[in-house]
Amino acid sequence: MAVWPSTLPLPRASGYKVKPVDPIVRTEMEAGAPRARRRTTARNDRVSVSWIMQDAQVAIFRAWLDTDCAGGAAWFSTNLALATGGIVPVQARVSNEPVYEHQTALRWLVAAELEVR
Repeated sequence: MAVWPSTLPLPRASGYKVKPVDPIVRTEMEAGAPRARRRTTARNDRVSVSWIMQDAQVAIFRAWLDTDCAGGAAWFSTNLALATGGIVPVQARVSNEPVYEHQTALRWLVAAELEVR
């Protein structure tokens, strides 16, 4: 399993969001209340993150994502805050293509959504 490169920053606190995935499936009935059942006991969260990176760090991130993480399809280990008591080690993968926003001459804002298990 890939590991978050130590040369890259941790996510910024600003804009950091944790959205738990709903494990309940609801089925509308012809009459009466909808039926609800638990789909899974797994606790997967969606985490919206962003990083401020220098040009060289963006190059490292893109190469790491393409090679070590199979373009975002493979899981990697990192440390994240998940409202479970501080920063904890987790397994994550990139669930959408990162967005690279140019900030200044050598700085970029990189934003992505991670799926965390």
